[in-house]
Amino acid sequence: MTAAEIAIGISGISLLISMFLAGWTVYRDAIQKPKFRVTISVRSVVQQNRDTLGPDIHIDALNLGPLPNRAEKALIRRGFFSRIIRDRSLAVIIPDYTHIAHTARHERTEVGDSVTFVFPFTASFPQEGYSQVGVCDGYGKIHWVSAKAYGTFLIEYRNIADS
Repeated sequence: MTAAEIAIGISGISLLISMFLAGWTVYRDAIQKPKFRVTISVRSVVQQNRDTLGPDIHIDALNLGPLPNRAEKALIRRGFFSRIIRDRSLAVIIPDYTHIAHTARHERTEVGDSVTFVFPFTASFPQEGYSQVGVCDGYGKIHWVSAKAYGTFLIEYRNIADS
């Protein structure tokens, strides 16, 4: 083997590696979209030497990646059959921006970080028949709370409201 053949072989290997990396970058940035895992719960904030805040409704959005993203706003909508028959619209719910636990500031959320939207316990959306709660990201995609998690939240909410 001559030096020229070795150089051509090394160039071919480096070309294959760079093509793979370019393909992966396009897949990661253009094809694979960022995801949020959204949960909803009733929580209180307890601090030492202060009164307990709450209970309040918390909607958490965990960024699962692969890119940093923004959690823009919290949305609600009615169930599937209600949307087919009459109401097809989404509603934006306005959080309590002054609450100490509210962390959604329309800033970038790094992968693995979460943001929290806080609503007063007296918010009307759990009682009005809405069956889905979600968070809209910076790309306009809406990430919904799972039906099981929302059902668990409604049971917890009603138990606290009745007591």
